[in-house]
Amino acid sequence: MAITINKTSSVDDYLNWIYITVNADGDDCKFTHTAPIDLSGDDLQAYVDGREDFYKRELLRNMYDKADCYDASLEDFEAWVSAGCKNAEVKGTDYEGNEIVIKAEETISKKSWVDTH
Repeated sequence: MAITINKTSSVDDYLNWIYITVNADGDDCKFTHTAPIDLSGDDLQAYVDGREDFYKRELLRNMYDKADCYDASLEDFEAWVSAGCKNAEVKGTDYEGNEIVIKAEETISKKSWVDTH
């Protein structure tokens, strides 16, 4: 898996902060999240590896916050990025029944990820 655990620290009696590095859209992003405090070593690595899609999707949502696939699956989000980061044209009908463009196709620029640790 592409997740590196850099360190952990206690939040409370139940959770640890986990400071991880996740690769998303070609960038190595330092990201902070939580994990159950009773996980360590291989168990903690398996836990974060199992959440890789969640972490990647969250990073992409931050990098492309105006994407029309914001709430889509990771697979759909990555396909949107591969297709050029374009929000689709939105058409509708005016009061006379004519087709009109409500919103033109738009290419969404990637925002640089700011490491959280």
